[in-house]
Amino acid sequence: MPKTAVSLTRFVLGPLETNTYVLLDRETREAAVIDPAAEDEALFRFLVTNTSAVEKILLTHGHYDHIGGVSGLHEKWKSEVCIHPMDAGMLTRPAENLSPFLGVQFKTREADLLFEDRMEITIGTSKIRVLHTPGHTPGSVCFAGEGFVLAGDTLFRLSVGRTDFPGSSMDRLQHSIRHQLMPLGDAIRVFSGHGEETTIGYEREHNPFLGSDTPGL
Repeated sequence: MPKTAVSLTRFVLGPLETNTYVLLDRETREAAVIDPAAEDEALFRFLVTNTSAVEKILLTHGHYDHIGGVSGLHEKWKSEVCIHPMDAGMLTRPAENLSPFLGVQFKTREADLLFEDRMEITIGTSKIRVLHTPGHTPGSVCFAGEGFVLAGDTLFRLSVGRTDFPGSSMDRLQHSIRHQLMPLGDAIRVFSGHGEETTIGYEREHNPFLGSDTPGL
């Protein structure tokens, strides 16, 4: 990322190659981990070497491939586990977090903090804003910072999140993207839960799910 108040480092983890991000405040070296997909030694080494504290675990939603490393991080750094209330049950209910589809019955700890739309989260001296973006799951959120948005499984490069799961809705997903993400501006860099980064402008122009004739947009 360009030189800003925070740095963003990506780790691709877990069976579905989920993007786990470390958001690090450059001044205080305090950090948050977004969507820890699995317990990973490279991630742990990075945190030990580069951070003074891991204040929060920020979850874009509650599917297993985004929460698999929550317990390990919390045990080591006592980080607050943060999720939207509509997805909070997924942390402790395997049927809801879809882990049985990958052959496990996964549970982790309950949330310490429940998001509200437009809530500001402080990491060191930096702030990011929570945007509630239901569609992929009822409690999906994105995190907007200075020049970027962490989009979870709401928006991908040339695609959008799946809506064939219980509680998913393509209409709600498209509405979320239109009203929460598109107004951020074309220059905003998008860091998704899977795959490579993109920008709001590129997706506005090229994403086949976001055309002007797409129902719900």
